[in-house]
Amino acid sequence: MKYLSIAITLLAILNSCTQEYLFSPTDSTVSIVGNLSVPFQDNTARGIRSNYLPDGSRISFYSSGGISADNLLLTYEKEGWNFPTELQWNPERSEATVTAYYPYIERDFCPYEKDGSLKDILYSTGIFKYQSPITLQFNHIFSQLIFQVNARLNSHLEQISFTPSISINNIDWRHAQLTYTSDKLHTQKFTKQENGIYKLIVPPASNISINITLKTSEGNYTAQLTPTTFQQGYQYKYNLKSNNECGISTAEDFIAFTHLINGEVYSNRTLDEFGTSNNGNWTYYLLNDIYFTPEQCERLQPIGRIESQEANYMGFKDCLDGQNHSLYNLYLTPKEDMDSYALFSCIDTTGIVKDLNIVNASFTGSHICKYEAILAGRNNGTIIGCHIKGNNTFVEMNDNKPGGMIGINKGCIINSSSENIDFQHPNGKVGGISYSNSGKILNCYTSECNFLHTQAGAGICYTMEPRSEMKNCYAFTTAGYPSKKKYAALVYSANNCIIECGLSCDDDIKTVYGSYQTTLKEIYTYDAQTMKTQNGILVMDILNNWIENNASLYPQYTFYDWITGDTPPIIIQQP
Repeated sequence: MKYLSIAITLLAILNSCTQEYLFSPTDSTVSIVGNLSVPFQDNTARGIRSNYLPDGSRISFYSSGGISADNLLLTYEKEGWNFPTELQWNPERSEATVTAYYPYIERDFCPYEKDGSLKDILYSTGIFKYQSPITLQFNHIFSQLIFQVNARLNSHLEQISFTPSISINNIDWRHAQLTYTSDKLHTQKFTKQENGIYKLIVPPASNISINITLKTSEGNYTAQLTPTTFQQGYQYKYNLKSNNECGISTAEDFIAFTHLINGEVYSNRTLDEFGTSNNGNWTYYLLNDIYFTPEQCERLQPIGRIESQEANYMGFKDCLDGQNHSLYNLYLTPKEDMDSYALFSCIDTTGIVKDLNIVNASFTGSHICKYEAILAGRNNGTIIGCHIKGNNTFVEMNDNKPGGMIGINKGCIINSSSENIDFQHPNGKVGGISYSNSGKILNCYTSECNFLHTQAGAGICYTMEPRSEMKNCYAFTTAGYPSKKKYAALVYSANNCIIECGLSCDDDIKTVYGSYQTTLKEIYTYDAQTMKTQNGILVMDILNNWIENNASLYPQYTFYDWITGDTPPIIIQQP
């Protein structure tokens, strides 16, 4: 259900130009305002963006005590709710107990649609003092379930149906009380959705089970969601996959994977649950988005070990294919002093991490780690199509060397980005994508990272080492700079390296802060509003033209095209 975003006004100004208050002390007219609509709440989310009911919305209004109303029709127009007849406060001057519903409750209203789906009903309830404005705020009266069917199973899906073990029997509209029955159940059916996401509304009650039937081209499957308690106005997410499919689909799966890949025993789990082998080369798959709790993050192991001497390490040698899924709410903190720390401490030369998103991550440094980051402390392999998104924090008080995505890169980072990382590192320097680069950074961008609380920083990479490369990268606006503007949009310190086709939009900030024997080629500044250079060339055209003209120089890599986004306005197209 979508609503138009409009401004909410808490007080309506009367037509008289001399009247300053909504009520005079003796005024008994009722004023009803407020069209805020709160989305389903998600315990794993960090913030909730509210919506507003649009003009023309019709609601049912009930009240007892100071105001008398029984399913009165109200219509929202501009800044308040209009009613067909004048509504007055009762002379007893008592409080009003109010309940309202969206949409309007027609006579013989049934909470279920003809297809068996439960209608999504919003409600607002409260007790208001005599003559005070009635301010409505709407929440969902039922619960929402979201089922993510993994890609392979969904590709064969023809129909999926859900049958909750109880249904709504009656609604006491005046008191917003629900009664349930198990005698007459309702089944909701969906045809195949290409994104594999299926949403349904269910009663908010305890001990509800859901029977699930999947009709596929390979046969029919059944599953059951075990008895669960659903709270009013909350959203719950579940993953569905077939028992014989390899991949990581839950937080517990991912925790097991981090232990097993490091050679540790974890319960009765095995690595072949999560991937497939081709000529001895293993690829592990993320089957859907995964949301982590703080307790689950405590049980994660950093993938790939590295001791104090760089020669003694056991880096990640295989491939993790994120399949464009996301890991949400990772909380990363090292438990001991170590050379490097991140979700992957070290990726070996044969290691690949591809098409993985990390959203709303928190990093807190608590030990001495030379290199640290959110995705990988040391990358000697290949990072393809990985993105740090959402709202991320990176807190470090020691003199470590953090990068937003990678600590030190000696391999290749391509088609990747770091967005909205708030760096809190007052004793050191940071890089938005990588702290140090001795390899290649190709076709990447950074956006809205905050470097205010650092000694110095750079949007893409803090330091470029000899013979390293950075090509076809751009930096969008930065949320904050270090003092004395010890900051560069792309690179802070460049030493005998190549920087080609780099773009930045901050006129008073250097693109490269300092360089020594470094080739700077095709460096542009652009306007963040028009996304054009000073010569009127579109930034997106520059980036895509570079790929067209230069991708053949890197036959081992696939370059993803640039497309229009929201914020930032140009993003990398995911395959």
